Amino acid sequence: MPPLLALFLLLLAAAAPRPAASASTDRAALLAFRAALPPPSRAALSSWHGPLSASWLGVSLHPPAAAAGPPSVAALALPGLNLTGPLPSPPLSLLRRLHELDLSANALSGSLPCTLPRSLLTLDLSRNALSGAVPTCLPASLQSLRALNLSANSLRAPLSPWFSFSAHLTTLDLSRNALSGAIPPLIIADATTSGLLLLDLSHNRFSGEIPAGLTALRTLQGLFLAGNRLSGEIPCGIGNLTYLQALDLSNNRLSGAVPAGLAGCFQLLYLRLGGNRLSGALRPELDALDSLKVLDLSDNRISGDIPLPLAGCRSLEVVILSGNQIAGELSGAVAKWQSLRSLSLAHNQLSGQLPDWMFSFPLLQWLDLSGNRFEGFIPDGGFNASSVLNGAGGVPQGIPSGGVISPQLFVSASVDATGQQLELGYDLRAAPGIDLSTNMLRGEIPEGLVAMKGLEYLNLSCNYLAGQIPAGLGGMGRLRTLDFSHNGLSGEVPPAIAAMTELEALNLSYNSLSGPMPTTGGLRKFPGALAGNPGICNGEGCAADAGTTEGEMSGGNRHGWLGGWHGEDGWVSPGAFCISTMTSFFVSLVTLLSSPKARSFVFRPVRIEY
Repeated sequence: MPPLLALFLLLLAAAAPRPAASASTDRAALLAFRAALPPPSRAALSSWHGPLSASWLGVSLHPPAAAAGPPSVAALALPGLNLTGPLPSPPLSLLRRLHELDLSANALSGSLPCTLPRSLLTLDLSRNALSGAVPTCLPASLQSLRALNLSANSLRAPLSPWFSFSAHLTTLDLSRNALSGAIPPLIIADATTSGLLLLDLSHNRFSGEIPAGLTALRTLQGLFLAGNRLSGEIPCGIGNLTYLQALDLSNNRLSGAVPAGLAGCFQLLYLRLGGNRLSGALRPELDALDSLKVLDLSDNRISGDIPLPLAGCRSLEVVILSGNQIAGELSGAVAKWQSLRSLSLAHNQLSGQLPDWMFSFPLLQWLDLSGNRFEGFIPDGGFNASSVLNGAGGVPQGIPSGGVISPQLFVSASVDATGQQLELGYDLRAAPGIDLSTNMLRGEIPEGLVAMKGLEYLNLSCNYLAGQIPAGLGGMGRLRTLDFSHNGLSGEVPPAIAAMTELEALNLSYNSLSGPMPTTGGLRKFPGALAGNPGICNGEGCAADAGTTEGEMSGGNRHGWLGGWHGEDGWVSPGAFCISTMTSFFVSLVTLLSSPKARSFVFRPVRIEY
């Protein structure tokens, strides 16, 4: 055969189409995948029979080619089918054109393989029981990967310092595992060409400092490192992340000041730095974050006052500054946050009087000012502003069905279908409530406060409130927790309290309440609700106690655990007896030792005779 003809036939054969990924090959791979699963898991894939088609459960096929070639599998989505056993990676590796693999919310176990299809663009193995380390070969074998979700497994061991993905990756979620060690310095091999939008390493055991290299990932829109053991200061270059919309560094061991550079993240919507060891004052530069919705700096060592420039954060909806050392009077900047849904300034050192605008936020759902040094009267105005607290807007979404708990905040993030934008949202789970306990408030309880029919939680305990309990309290039909204890309230208990069917916790103890106890059955489930009120009588004792003066009734309350100097029937109370006995003993001992002769007799050397 002439050489030119042979060369022509060789080129023609090379150019001829070859069915490398035939229907029979992909079908055989899927059947081998099913066969590798335990028998109970195979039953979930009983629809896999006959020719390969889109009718197979979880199977999506590539569109047919123009030349009517054999179909091939483009996506395999089998979430939440309770599949068990190790991940059958060898059959999956035969699916040469597989782009999406979703086996989330199953019970797959074993370690992560390196033999997955190199064509994968999306891999979701979250919410399984996978264990072991994350192999370094995983990023190297999946160079085209755009989204990786391995969250909520049992993955352990440190990540390799060379653990690094290509610039194609947009989503990396390794949260809720037990990964330890330092965060790899280069999550993305080339930060200058990175397209990473979401990085979630939260709720692991990572330690050490936050790598400065993370601040070079300029495309980042969501950075979640909460619930680790990270220490050191927040990198000063954090302001380089100008596209950042969510930053969660809460519940670590970070120290130092809140960096002023955060103002450079001007698109920030959610900022959570609570549960660290941050110190210093609130930065007035944060007023540049005019899109900020959630600000959580709770349980740190923040001091100073609330600076007036923070009035510029007009989009704030949730502010949690509790558990700090913030002092001074309540700043007028707070009054500008008219979108507020939840405000917690509890356990700080705030003082002065409560401003008149305190209850005037139209969307307010939760207000906690407990554990401060506020004094004066509870402002009697603005109670009609909030539709939620007045019950006009219905029951807010996300409120726990049983019992009233502290507000819980959940921030969620995911990349949209285009792969170019982060979708963010938050869920505030809080019963409508007001907590003004453990302050120095005085005066009477305003009628408008107990007229808020949407309230489910009301705590005014440990103040100096006086007067009677407002009769309108019985109209709070949704109230589940009521605490007026440790005040100076007087008068009778409104009978309407016993008829409040939703009430789950009631505490009116240690006041100066008097008169007959309500006889309806509603109070029987709160046996200690009226303790420390000597003027309360029950049944036949009411007539005998009728002559007791208000001063005598309140006197027993002031002595606290002593219960008054005189117990029932004129006997000395046990507490008074103990104090009297101890006082007499120490006075006698001091008197005895004041005499030189007595001291020499007591402390004389002992002579031992054999």
